[in-house]
Amino acid sequence: MTSSQSSLLDPDFVADPFPRLAELREHDPVHWDEVLGTWFITRYEDVRRFFSDPHLSTDRRLARDYRPVPAEGWLAKFESSSIISADPEGHRRWRNRLSAGFTPRAVRRMDQQVRDIVEEFAAPIRGLSGCVDLLARFTDPIPNTVIGRITGIPPYPGDEERFRGLAQKMMQRYTFFADAEKIRIGNAAIEELAEWVVKLADQRRHVRGDDLLSDLIHGNPGENALTNAEIVVLVAGLVAAGSETTTLGGTQILRHLLNHPAEMSKLRADPSLLRNTVREGLRFDFGSLAAVNMRFAMEDVPLHGRTIRAGDMIMLSPASANRDPSVFPDPDRFDISRDTSEVVTFGHGPRYCLGANLAMQEMTCMLEAALEFLPESARLVESESDWEQIGIMRRPLRLVVDLGRA
Repeated sequence: MTSSQSSLLDPDFVADPFPRLAELREHDPVHWDEVLGTWFITRYEDVRRFFSDPHLSTDRRLARDYRPVPAEGWLAKFESSSIISADPEGHRRWRNRLSAGFTPRAVRRMDQQVRDIVEEFAAPIRGLSGCVDLLARFTDPIPNTVIGRITGIPPYPGDEERFRGLAQKMMQRYTFFADAEKIRIGNAAIEELAEWVVKLADQRRHVRGDDLLSDLIHGNPGENALTNAEIVVLVAGLVAAGSETTTLGGTQILRHLLNHPAEMSKLRADPSLLRNTVREGLRFDFGSLAAVNMRFAMEDVPLHGRTIRAGDMIMLSPASANRDPSVFPDPDRFDISRDTSEVVTFGHGPRYCLGANLAMQEMTCMLEAALEFLPESARLVESESDWEQIGIMRRPLRLVVDLGRA
């Protein structure tokens, strides 16, 4: 199937996009997908530049075929008030207000919370034998538990599980080109999550806690004071930045290492490579197409002989950029000791992912713990039923590992 005939939604492409991404980079770097109605940008230099291009916006309301969401409810507030839809000056103001939640003291607290939560889920796995689904027991529950706990969701029985479920449903609603049922379920989750956070914010206004929500509320006095609606939008943004994506990243990193035993041995011999291993895992394959970044043209933009028209939707592909051989020699090789300083998984420029540092900390701690509970004989048990396609995303359903020790 040629690039002109197939769509980004094609299941074969979603399952293994890298051969076609290489073809697009070389022959069609500004690719128009007729089915989805979007431009697809694949070369490293273009992806990196477009992350910061002033002629492009992240505000989906600028799209030519944008359909407004119902005016009532929280979904409309997310569309109009989130940091994603803000113009450059609004984006800068949002980031300044967020700094109240990321003081050195707050960052130290979060670091300890991440370590405690990872240990909470790693401890029961140590010493187990036979087959274990590490996604269900480890890489999936940790990120949402982290977001819930640093935000201030009370760790009462059932609350964290409820928060994790709502966060996942909300995120799957925003997966590019998700089906109508996923969107319906996600919309309901947004409403439920928002009302919950409003009640929590009201409590924190009266009694300050030792959590991010309290820091944001009490650290922005006067004209910078955050309304409950803004608090909800911020929490939703944190969920978006640090839940499903971190689960996907952590799962894929473990999968890559288990599929490359020589690299796993290299890491065991030199734990100083932990953070670079995380960056290389995200470069090599972070959920294939899942990490696309959406932009909308505010005016006509010429590129490589094509013209992107004002109002056109553009998808930037870090997955393709991170395998561009002009930047990463031998890009299809998983190498935990390679130079990963130019990786663009988290974006570039003023809109560099807000949750990048937290996500890196989580995935590094998860990997460090996994090295302790995974015996050297551990092997991956894979099946095609371990995956589901949601829009252009191929989401893992399981990460089954045979721990041996029988």
